[in-house]
Amino acid sequence: MAKLWRLVRLNLRAMLHSLQIGSGKSKKAGKVTGYGALLLLAALAVYIAGVYSFMFAALLGEVGMIDYLIPLMAILGCGLSVVMTIQAASGFIFSGKDSDLMLSLPVSAFSVMLSRITALYIENLLFIGVFMVTSGVAAITQGAGGAGFMAALLVCTLLLTFLTTLITTVIAFAVSWLTAHFPGQKLLGTLLYFAVFILIMVGAFQLNNVGTLLLQNQEAFDSLLSSWLLPFGLMKRGLAGDIAAVLLLAALSVLPFLAIVWLFSSQYKKVLSALSARTVRNDYKLGELKASGQFMTLFRREVKRYFGTSIYFFNTGFGAVTLVVAAAFACFGYRAAIPYVEAFAPLVGGMEMVCGLAVLAIGFFSTTICTTCVSISLEGKTFWILKEAPVSPKTYFSSKIAVNLLVAWPSVLLCTVPLGVVYGVDPVTLAASVFVLLALGLLVALYGLAVNLLFPKMDAPNDTIVVKQSVSALIGALGGWVILAAAVGGYFLFGRLMPVAGYMAVWGVLFLVLSAAVWGWLLKGGAKRLRQLD
Repeated sequence: MAKLWRLVRLNLRAMLHSLQIGSGKSKKAGKVTGYGALLLLAALAVYIAGVYSFMFAALLGEVGMIDYLIPLMAILGCGLSVVMTIQAASGFIFSGKDSDLMLSLPVSAFSVMLSRITALYIENLLFIGVFMVTSGVAAITQGAGGAGFMAALLVCTLLLTFLTTLITTVIAFAVSWLTAHFPGQKLLGTLLYFAVFILIMVGAFQLNNVGTLLLQNQEAFDSLLSSWLLPFGLMKRGLAGDIAAVLLLAALSVLPFLAIVWLFSSQYKKVLSALSARTVRNDYKLGELKASGQFMTLFRREVKRYFGTSIYFFNTGFGAVTLVVAAAFACFGYRAAIPYVEAFAPLVGGMEMVCGLAVLAIGFFSTTICTTCVSISLEGKTFWILKEAPVSPKTYFSSKIAVNLLVAWPSVLLCTVPLGVVYGVDPVTLAASVFVLLALGLLVALYGLAVNLLFPKMDAPNDTIVVKQSVSALIGALGGWVILAAAVGGYFLFGRLMPVAGYMAVWGVLFLVLSAAVWGWLLKGGAKRLRQLD
């Protein structure tokens, strides 16, 4: 037991280490950064649960169905937790670089496997626990609960997290196995995570209708809680005081969890070997090798890495996918949407303001397309090869910025131009909209590269840590929203002195000026910083 506890602590420290700034030279800074990321995860859980639980609580409380709130939010919280940790589980449990070292220690494979899944369980428990406590508060405000309600909620949450971790582990193994054993495994992995993203999008669009659907189909939902969603049905009964339901939930959650741990641990070495194996090809053919310049060589290399690394594409490309999909829906649904647009326009000051709000929404998603904020960190231990190569920092930086623009600019154009044409936006406003969004995309690409130079993560054990849990990735994702917030604040102060199109043009010019300043720093301070990295 003592060895198991030490392994759990070791894996938890490894998770915190993966969140630290730089290359791990400061243990204190690493802990602060790791705990800060955990606090951010908890804040995200509070925000999502707060928005939906209080909305559903008000709706269900009016019709006397508040006891359905907790099962409903538990389904949502567990689903989000699975989606958020699949890739991390795949890298942490099934492809960690220290697996051979851990298995060579005088501990059983069962202990190694259990310690890693326990660390994953704790990460899931943080999100689900905060999520469900927030939902419990929303339920109490509508009169739910009684003596021991919160205590029962915490116990059920602990048990459901076992089931969530089990599902995450199984899916992560399936994804790891598929991407390791099929031809074109990198592309397959990207497509798998793209499919998951589409499912998330569909679920998000339908989430606001869940309350109405529950009211209209209560019997069908009860049937689901007694069959396919039995653990959540047992949770509902347990919160009502049914001790037997809680015990059955414990059996359905903990026993399969331990069974899966035993199953994987008994074959853990074989599983890791199978996932890391590669098929040797013998179909090489002699052909002409085409020469190209330094920029094109680096650019093609970056493009191949971007589209061949599923977690990289999934995290930084979802904004582009969202823009294109949303524009397609809005254009094909023009006849149904135009009455709502015309009714909304007088409320905000006319069609010009509607266009401004649309540009703000497009800008919100376009700022999430920041491939450069992790592009240097992804070089990892092979970075020394580029440092020794006769490539100038300007060429190196340009290749990474070009990939960001390759993803951001076409998606912005494919969203903005069709929407402007279909909904009859005047040419001047449409041109100003395109100009400010393209300028914003350039600024995001440049500052993302600067952020990665200032906060590199060159010693990450895998790409997942870099893309999802590094400081530069966090700043890159949130920095664009700060820029948009400044633009919105400026409009309330000065924007009403000019047309919306003029205000967007002014900010477009400002974005270009800031881009020039960041580019100037990259060529001087950035080049110096690049030489210092190791």
